[in-house]
Formats: sequence, structure tokens, C-alpha cells
Amino acid sequence: MARYDVMALDATGVVHGHRADTVRPDAARMGAFGDECGAPYVEVVHEDGQMVFGRDGGGHWHLLCDEVDRRAAEEVLLWFELLHHYPGPGRDDPGHPLAGEPPAGTRGELERTEALRLVAERIAATGADHPVDRLVAERFPGGWSVYAPVEADDGDPAAFPGSLPVGRSVFLVGDLGRIREATTSLPPRVLRERFRAEEAFIRRVPDGESLRDEEADLWAAATRPPGAPPAAPTAVDRPAETTLIKRAAGLLDPIVQQLALLGPKGWESLTAVFSCTVGAEITRLSFRRGDRETSVRVPEKLAVLVRRQRHLAARTADGPWYRLLVEADAELTFGCVLVDYDYGEEPLPAEHLLSAVHYREDLFAYPRPAVPDWLTRHLAADRPGPPPAPAPAPAPAPVPAPKPAPAPQPQPQPQRPVPRVLLDSPRRRLYADTSRITYGKETLALDDIEWVCYSVTRTVTHRFLWPSSHETTYGFGAGPSGRLSSLPFSVYGKNARPPQEWTALVELVQQYVEPRLLEEYFELVATGGTTLIGELRLDGDGLAARVSNGWKGRNEYLAWRELAPVRVENGSVALYRTGAREAVFRLPLHRANVVLLPALLPALARLFTGRPPG
Repeated sequence: MARYDVMALDATGVVHGHRADTVRPDAARMGAFGDECGAPYVEVVHEDGQMVFGRDGGGHWHLLCDEVDRRAAEEVLLWFELLHHYPGPGRDDPGHPLAGEPPAGTRGELERTEALRLVAERIAATGADHPVDRLVAERFPGGWSVYAPVEADDGDPAAFPGSLPVGRSVFLVGDLGRIREATTSLPPRVLRERFRAEEAFIRRVPDGESLRDEEADLWAAATRPPGAPPAAPTAVDRPAETTLIKRAAGLLDPIVQQLALLGPKGWESLTAVFSCTVGAEITRLSFRRGDRETSVRVPEKLAVLVRRQRHLAARTADGPWYRLLVEADAELTFGCVLVDYDYGEEPLPAEHLLSAVHYREDLFAYPRPAVPDWLTRHLAADRPGPPPAPAPAPAPAPVPAPKPAPAPQPQPQPQRPVPRVLLDSPRRRLYADTSRITYGKETLALDDIEWVCYSVTRTVTHRFLWPSSHETTYGFGAGPSGRLSSLPFSVYGKNARPPQEWTALVELVQQYVEPRLLEEYFELVATGGTTLIGELRLDGDGLAARVSNGWKGRNEYLAWRELAPVRVENGSVALYRTGAREAVFRLPLHRANVVLLPALLPALARLFTGRPPG
């Protein structure tokens, strides 16, 4: 009877429970055991290898891989941790495998001038309208944040949130030269931490890798003369070639198993192609059943695992492949799985060829002793002119929407700055600083705020014999359970400026509350969850709500790929279908957290479609 050795553990490898089973594990049984032990992962060792089960952010359990070796099981567990639980509580744990600065590799830390040059080349190659001559770079663990600073619009606060700097490009550059273009739709702290954790996973050096070659140890033991003492262990700078090849090859089975999960019901065989460089990829995946072939999009989360496999392969004598080709039957265990590396001996097909700038970045990350002739011609044909000289010194950081609090540090629990009074209005019994808002006898800590809203309503009263009067009401609300839910501020006059109290409250929430709320909503939807903002439902497929039509109503749906750029007009956030003149949804700004939509929706659309709205 088969024996299964079952361990419940966390991402750091700490075992929280152990038992032996004779029944083949499945997600339901292993999930119950993991929940009972309070562990997010369950690892099962059996005669054919190892299985790994993981719990996602929504509490659902999944089989991540089966019949893989110990190293591959460790890689897949960390990959799942990166996607569903990190950045999260573990980022403050210096012992977490994804914490800290990613290994720099043989090249060391990337120089500021190199980061600026790489980004300038990327911009020049894409033809984007970006002020290359004004680029500056800021260092963060594992890489650089490169951007062109802009002037903040500090005009009439009543224009909020129409003046939010949504969608501005920021280039994150890793020490290997990998570039990821992002936007300030999310707080810079979130963008940098997600990129740093991804780099830490891709560039991670497995524990004990630099010590010995396992196969060399076995060979030495087998050939040692009888009675001879064992050879003393000798540390080496890197593992032997056989170990590196096995480690890279070990990830192929989990990748194929994850591809199989994407297929339609009843598929018989699959074909997948990954054409990759350090910072870009073209993926093609199709499933066949009889004479019918179905193409399926490869999600970004799986591309991260492929990037990790390529990085491991890059350390072998053959270097990184240009294409990974996979063919497999539906019966993976007893069927046929063919995997092939394409090192570019022949020109790549046009549909698999990336832009020259991506291959330049790849050669920077992984220098090669020789470059294929076809690639040399491809690089020469698309060689950009010398980019304008970047700014020599860093300028003030761009003003994001919204500006986040300082990133937490890994050791002591981070503390807020010493509170400073932002608002003290005895007339309204209103007080606010960087930790709390007090109105009368009610106090609300900024850390406890779950929703915010602020709106502007203008009223014009026309009189028969007297001049018309103008009144503007600025509304502010924040908190859980209705606390501080209605603070109106009224001013009179056609061109009256907003009250200082309202402006101070809005700026306070933008800086200290909105970044956290944006991150929470983004992480929830990105990991497969569903949430509501107003009557609008957000999930991985798109947006949905019931829209009133007179005394009737109808359900409307808007996929992420159909979403046009978000507009703020007439006191509402208006969401349009690309090419349409009528808004599909209109959500008033006085509803809870609707003010987050102009920043949140473009970020989610880019995540699920790979491009911004419109």
C-alpha cells in the first residue's frame, strides 16, 4: 500500500504539522489538514516524487505540482507565495525567502547611469512621447525607479479628482537590466515592493547551492578504494554543471502541469511556445481536440515561473534559451511530454521575434561569448540613435496619486512620523494630524479608516429682482460604520475657493489613507477575489452593476479589455466602453471609495490585459 508523508508548513520551511497517509492526497483533504495546522502549504512526499498544495488569498486550496523533485517543489511553493501572499505580512520578516535585497549576481549593483541609459533606449525604441532628457533615477532594494518628474497641479482643489496624475509612466529597472514599465496608478511603494519581490524570486540563490555537487559526491563515494577515508568536502564557487542542468530542468514539469490547467474540457494535446528575453516575452498556447484547435492566453503569473526557469538555465554552459517549446498529451503521467530549448542557431519565426531593444537588454543581463548572425542583423537594423543625455542628478520625486506613507522597514515595527497638526479649527471642533481626525467628541485613527469620500456640489439660486446667489458645498466622509460620514463645508460666491479645513482633510487622506486602500483593493482582485465599490462589482473578468432605467433596471457588464480611460465629470466617475459615447456606469463621488476608481481601474485593466484602458 502506498505511503504518503504529509507535512503542513509555511513559506520559510517551518513545519506546523506532520502525519502519514495511505490514501492519495487531494486538495480537499490536504486543505483541511493545512487549515487545522494553521499553515498555508502542504507538502507530500511519495515514491514518485513530491506534491505541493497551497492556499490562495481567498482561502481556497490548489494542487500546485506533483511528481517533482525537492528543489522544484521549493521553487513552486515560493512562486505561489509571491503571487498570493507577498508582498504581505512576510515582507517584514528578514528570514522570509523573498525578503531583503535580491542577489545582484556577478555584475553587481547596476549603476545609475546604466539604468538611465537602458530606459532611454527603451523609450527611443518604442517611440513613446516621453521627456528622455529629464529622466532621473532613485535607488530601491534590487534596482532603480526611473521617471521624468512633473509639475504638480496645485490649483483649485475643487478640481479633484479630475487632476489626478493617473497613468504616468515609471520604469523599474532591476540590477540584471530587466525593465518593467508601470504607472503611478498605484502607490510607488506598492510598485517597487512588488517588483523587488519578483526580482528576489527570479534571481534567488537556493540554499546550499554554492557548496557541493551531489552527483560528484556520489561518484567519489562509489570509486573510493575500500578502507580509504572519505574525501573532505570542498566548497566551490558554483555548483557543477550537472546540478545546474537538473535544477533548471526540474521546473519544466511544474510549468507543463500549470499549462495543462488552462485547457478547455476534453483537450487531447497542447503546444506552447515562450519566446523570452530578460524583460519581455511572447507566449503562444493552443489546445487540440480532434481537428479543433483552441488558443488560450498565458497569464502573467505563469510567465513569472518561466522567467525563473530561464534564469536558472542561464547559469549553465549553454546560457539562456531564446525559445522554450512544449508539446504534451492530456495524460501527462503516462502520455508524451516533449520540451525543447531553442538557443537561436536558426532565425526565430517572425511571430516569435521581439523588438531589438529587448534583445539588447537581454545581452546586458546575460552576456554571451557569441551572438547569432541573424540577431546581429536584427540589432543593427533597429539601432536607435544616441539618446539625449539624462539628467545628472536626481530631481524631486514625482507626485503620485496618491502619495504613500514611507515604506515599512524590515526590523522594528515602523512608526509614523511625530504627529504634526494639519488642521485645528475650534469653530467646528475639528482637529487632524498624521495619525487621527477628531470632530467634537469623536476620534477616528487613520489606520482604522475603511472608506473615504469627498465631493463638490454647486447650487445656483436665480431670483427675479435680485442677483443670483452661488453656493458650493464640499463634502468629506471617512471611517467604518458611518463614523465621520458627513462633514459638509459650504462657501458662497461664484468663484469662492474651498475651505481650508476641507482641503487639509482631503490632502491628509490622499497621503496617509488612499495608498493603503488602493493596495488592499488591488491585491484582492489581483488574487482572484471580488469586491464592491458603490454598486460596482470588480473581479478578474471586469466590472458589473445593475443600472436603473426608469422604473426598470438592467444588468450591465464591462470587460477590462473594453474599458475606455476613466473620466471624472459632473460630480461622478464615468466609465465608458471603448468607442462609445454614452457612459455604461456613473458613480457619484459622494459614495464610499468611488474616489479611488480613477487610480484603481487603470491599474487592474493593465494587470489583466497587459495594456492601459482605451
